[in-house]
Amino acid sequence: MNTKKLILEKTLKLMIEKQNSLVSIREISAETGMAIGGIYHYFSNKEEIYNEITERYFINYINFDMDKLREINGNSKEKIHDAMAEMFKQKQTGMEFETIDDVDYRIIMDVLTSNGFTYENSQEIYKGVIKELMEFFTEIVEEGQENRQIRQDLPTEDIVESLIRMYLGIQYQWDIYWIDDMVSTFEDNFDLEWEKIKFKE
Repeated sequence: MNTKKLILEKTLKLMIEKQNSLVSIREISAETGMAIGGIYHYFSNKEEIYNEITERYFINYINFDMDKLREINGNSKEKIHDAMAEMFKQKQTGMEFETIDDVDYRIIMDVLTSNGFTYENSQEIYKGVIKELMEFFTEIVEEGQENRQIRQDLPTEDIVESLIRMYLGIQYQWDIYWIDDMVSTFEDNFDLEWEKIKFKE
């Protein structure tokens, strides 16, 4: 692991242990075993450390691996199902760490939320992610409507919004009510959602 990433992970570990984002350079020095001057060799100040942690583990977490979603094949039902299952897996897994073990990513999000909301353009980034997801599912739904797999009597945007609402609803349950598993909750609800949107003769 490179030194810069070590500083970031150890600082985040301290934030998790303290359950807040207020960590001193002295505490970071003790946690990393590095002299304070060594830390300042990589970061000009504590705010820079916070900003990079927020970008790496909060802002990047908001985004999806869209390339992986676009690789999914099959008919409309299979594409929608597999894409949404992959989205839930990505959210539930979170980002990878080398020095932090067995931590629920929801705890990290709780610790970083205040930093995330003050991060430059965070709201625009979040809106951009939703817009990208809507465009992605619009392509699938339009193809399904053309192939008589998805209802043609409903506007495409209404179907897409329904899918996004289902995703956000399950994620909300995971974030707020700490349900055990988003994927299994999704599986329990998908057939009902599909019945609402599938093509009817």
